[in-house]
Amino acid sequence: MLTENSHVGVLGGVMKKRRWSAEEKRRIVEATLVAGATVGQVAESYGVGASLVYVWRKRYRAEKRTAGSEHAVKLLPVAVRGEQPAMEIELAKGRVRLAGVDGSLLTVVLEMLR
Repeated sequence: MLTENSHVGVLGGVMKKRRWSAEEKRRIVEATLVAGATVGQVAESYGVGASLVYVWRKRYRAEKRTAGSEHAVKLLPVAVRGEQPAMEIELAKGRVRLAGVDGSLLTVVLEMLR
């Protein structure tokens, strides 16, 4: 008689490799991104190895970055004029203007915006 805690093994047979659809992988990965969830807990609940879920998460994030690249910030040419150049950054909710910006600071800010 099998109980809730019984385990059934395969004797003399070959276990088939489980195939996960893209939708299943996405659902599992997104379950790991919920506040309080751990990869180990989610992996166990779906019967998949945690290491495989980490691989799927890495791919998921890479796909999200690639998909978001079409909406990425586009940098415009910069011209420095006068002795005290100013930097102006226009954002969706406003504009930031810094006076007396030197070239090295400007370089750092532009690299961060990439």
